[in-house]
Amino acid sequence: MKLLHVCESVIGGTGSYISELIPRQVELYGADNVVLLIPGNQMHYLDAEVVASGVKMIPFSRKSRLSGIFSFVSTYAKVLRDFKPDVVHAHSSIAGLVVRLSGVRRKYTIVFCPHGWSVDIKGARVMRGIAECVERVLALNTDRVVLISQHEYRRAGDLGFPEKKLSLVISGIVPDLPQVAAAKWDDTRLKVLFAGRFDFQKGVDVLLQAVEGQEARMSLRLVGGGVVNSLNLPESLPLHVANLGWLDRLDVCAQMKSCDVLVVPSRWEGFGLVAIEAMRLGVPVVASAVGGLREILGDGQYGVIVPPEDPAALRAALLALTPARLKELSELGRTRFLAAYSSERMVREIDAVYAAVQK
Repeated sequence: MKLLHVCESVIGGTGSYISELIPRQVELYGADNVVLLIPGNQMHYLDAEVVASGVKMIPFSRKSRLSGIFSFVSTYAKVLRDFKPDVVHAHSSIAGLVVRLSGVRRKYTIVFCPHGWSVDIKGARVMRGIAECVERVLALNTDRVVLISQHEYRRAGDLGFPEKKLSLVISGIVPDLPQVAAAKWDDTRLKVLFAGRFDFQKGVDVLLQAVEGQEARMSLRLVGGGVVNSLNLPESLPLHVANLGWLDRLDVCAQMKSCDVLVVPSRWEGFGLVAIEAMRLGVPVVASAVGGLREILGDGQYGVIVPPEDPAALRAALLALTPARLKELSELGRTRFLAAYSSERMVREIDAVYAAVQK
């Protein structure tokens, strides 16, 4: 089988997802049969394991999201002609739009993974309505939609997708602990970590409000940067807040190994991969009660959930974390991860999806 992965962006969760998927698929199908179409200026965001797998990576020019569309479309068309895939697996909304609009007359199968429905984006009601209509139309030219959480699956039903076109494949990561030393973070205060995009969706501004005035009790590190609709962080952050910028996944893991708690204050979330990355390490998670995050944390059984966009509630939750509670959450989260979020299971289920929908 010849497989083409199409990504308009690989920064954040989508990049982490394909980093888990592609090396195992190269083992299954062979390096000559797996191709990855990605932005040329984002190739350095890929894990070393993806590069080492031998997958053929085809870049397109993406100086900005808007200008990159033209290069994206033309490069994708060329790859289709030259590679002649059996399956095109599109990741996220823009890639899904391009792949499904251009695949009216085709001999290949289209699999789409939204990685968080665009219709869940907070904003103007009219725009959400338009997005819903677009998804319903594009569903007609989609052979299978892969949903990475129960939340995404339910939303697909709300949008009117035929159930026969839906496959629930919960995201996973390899259970083996990354071999990296803990980052240096000597502090007697509660060590709080945020890792993700500094975009409106991810709620880093909510976290900054939550830790405001907590210099004596908390130390916060921010890992990431803006991508889609980035928030302008204050030019001068408080002394108890450090912005480390983008780090690769191993370096993020090193920070996780040093922190007391990971905070995921998202406004909406299809899944929340960073949460299971922390739980794999036994790092307690405090997250917004939205989307896939609620499922991962079992509505508070395996971590702490707080209302979204509520800095006061988030602050209270962090201040309530005693050493005993942190130890309890660490054990609960690790157990939850091992029981539900293996990438080996995810790869098997994705392979079954491809086999089921082959034209």
